[in-house]
Amino acid sequence: MAPLAIRARGLTLDYRGSSEIVRALAAVDLDVPQGAHVALIGPSGSGKSSLVAVLAGRLAPSAGRVEIGGRVARIHQDLRLVPSASALRNVLHGCLARVSLAKSLRFPSAERQRAEDLLRRVGLGHRLHAPVKTLSGGEAQRVAIARALMQDPDILLADEPVASLDPANAAAIMALLDELRRERGLTLVTVLHDVALAQAHADTIVRLQSGHVLATTPGAGQAALAPPLPAASLPPRLPPNATFLALTAAAVALSWGVMAGAPATFDGAFAEALKFLARLVPTPAQLGEIPWAELGRSLVDTLRMAVLGTVLATVFALPLAALAARNIVPPWLGWPVRAALNLWRSVPSIVWALLFVAAVGLGAMAGVLGLVAYSVGYLTKFFYEAFEGAETSAAGALAELGASGPKRFVHAVWPVALPALAGAILFMLEYNVRAASVLGIVGAGGIGHDLKLAVDWSNWHVVGAILALLALAVIAVDAFSAWARARIG
Repeated sequence: MAPLAIRARGLTLDYRGSSEIVRALAAVDLDVPQGAHVALIGPSGSGKSSLVAVLAGRLAPSAGRVEIGGRVARIHQDLRLVPSASALRNVLHGCLARVSLAKSLRFPSAERQRAEDLLRRVGLGHRLHAPVKTLSGGEAQRVAIARALMQDPDILLADEPVASLDPANAAAIMALLDELRRERGLTLVTVLHDVALAQAHADTIVRLQSGHVLATTPGAGQAALAPPLPAASLPPRLPPNATFLALTAAAVALSWGVMAGAPATFDGAFAEALKFLARLVPTPAQLGEIPWAELGRSLVDTLRMAVLGTVLATVFALPLAALAARNIVPPWLGWPVRAALNLWRSVPSIVWALLFVAAVGLGAMAGVLGLVAYSVGYLTKFFYEAFEGAETSAAGALAELGASGPKRFVHAVWPVALPALAGAILFMLEYNVRAASVLGIVGAGGIGHDLKLAVDWSNWHVVGAILALLALAVIAVDAFSAWARARIG
């Protein structure tokens, strides 16, 4: 008889809910010989995934003991890959436990060669550099298998490895797992819902029900699994369209009440507004009087202020965001940083500009510093929310692989957060183009200074020309932002 790779006795696992204790495993005994393939089957909630989590060491049993003979690697049902990273880089994550953070920035050539060989072995030699998000379900599953093998395991735990695949791909993945098991002398434990697949591939089939082992058979036929429990009925909810219509009606009623309460205030206002707008449109004779060259230079200065202010704010905001993100620093450090940032954001951009005009004098430098001060508060908030939102299952999987916190940040959090970070920077750039045009009103440089002079002298045709130039600049920045987002995302 082959020696045991896994020996479990009396495994009991309790989950503590808000008002009761749920027993996921109840005195489970399990023997898995070295090199064998054991399939765990049973209805949802029977304890299969909980048993795998205990065997992987991710959950501590409430009672009982388990003995594991060798290194364990786990394939999750949801794969937990980094979508934006390539297939090759995802597989290389399997060696994070044995390489330093510095070396993981550009993995050693020997590790890269091993990862490439594994991808070729699972049939993905032609997709080495393809982002995982572009792969099919079967291809992504093969990447997860290769990443697990990169850990040099003795025991491979696969939690529903074919749950999301069609029958043809499911059969191919199970055949691949069996081939790899025989080639590498692995012990394989799989969680399956398909009894036919379990019968075709497993040496032993263990059926669980409500946390108990009901039967252990050597690949013999099993009765059909119990049908899943019906979903709990939910109380009826107000349709989204009805909610929207109700809110719209309330807003219209409130606006009508305000206008009806002071009819004299709005009497003739619309006609006066049209007359004023007409003054903003230059006549053919006035077009030649507009200092287009001077306005063009001021517009370029405004764009420079916006770009420089956004870049400098990004440089300051990234480390501040790291100090405020809950998944990077402890609460005793993060909360004070967040509180300080909330106070910082309470100061409007024009007030910052006024302060810097007083500090450094009139001109574009005051405007740039004002934009930096204002943008840092908002970019930091956007950034730390992006870091926290990127704490996905992939980061948890890398923790299981033995990756330290900094390694998880570099390889799982940063790549996932990058599109959100870029989106926040582009949004801030768009805002700063508009803000920079206003800061000149308080002497902080840019086209806002020309706008103030035109308003002071009632040169409304010049005001109209400046507004038209600003509109073109905003449209151009928005088009660039859309182009950049499409390539980053």
